[in-house]
Amino acid sequence: MKTAGLQVVDNRKQILSSPQCYLREHHISISSEPRAMRSDSDLYRLLSAARMRPYLTETGDHRKNALALYRWNMAIAGAFYQGLHVFEIALRNSVDVQLRIWNATQSDNGGHRFDSEWCKRPSDLLVRLIGGDLGAARERAAVALKATGKSRNINHDDIVAQTSLGTWRFLLPSRTDPGKAVLWQNCTRHAFPNLVRPVGQLVDAVESVYRLRNRIAHLEPVFAVNLEAKWKNMHTVLEDIDMSTAEWFVSTSPIPNILARRPVTA
Repeated sequence: MKTAGLQVVDNRKQILSSPQCYLREHHISISSEPRAMRSDSDLYRLLSAARMRPYLTETGDHRKNALALYRWNMAIAGAFYQGLHVFEIALRNSVDVQLRIWNATQSDNGGHRFDSEWCKRPSDLLVRLIGGDLGAARERAAVALKATGKSRNINHDDIVAQTSLGTWRFLLPSRTDPGKAVLWQNCTRHAFPNLVRPVGQLVDAVESVYRLRNRIAHLEPVFAVNLEAKWKNMHTVLEDIDMSTAEWFVSTSPIPNILARRPVTA
């Protein structure tokens, strides 16, 4: 019995380690469902009536179509979250480079010059804008480093890695904070060297992706969101930062293909 059990585990390992397991393309349609499912009652019970209500409403209370839409929602949410691995990282790293340069040109009230370590020793303006975020990021970085067992102090990259998209979005210009306008003119605009459209459009695009990211992170439905616009916002912001990165992002993303496969809901 033990040998048979081990054989099952070994077979699963072989399947999971096979490239085909990860590269197989999943075709999503309203007619596709797991063969083993004889009834959807248990699934609906576990997902909950409240959670499935938006999907049932969208599909005219058609249970099979609602499940197909739920599966598609999972797929497109996953694809957008995958895209954040490029969008969010490129955005934060591009801005980080400029903040390093700018912070080293700033001085405190006593005339003492700051340095490029803006995450550890931020200028007065950065303290006002994102001081709370930076403090929290430093704490998370310390906890994460301790968990690795490494005996060193946290560094700049450790802290940047613990920041959120909300932090970077908040550094962009707004109509209500003149300090952000000063930061834009002297620093953050250089993170978007290809920007030719009004800066307000850039800010709106980043804000739009930020809101989508939060919906996905909280496992909320996104099928009713204008996802084509979100996709455009992601790659146009990347174009503002770097054209070659944007081209690579567009050429490798599964988002357009999954968008085109949205199940018929009526």
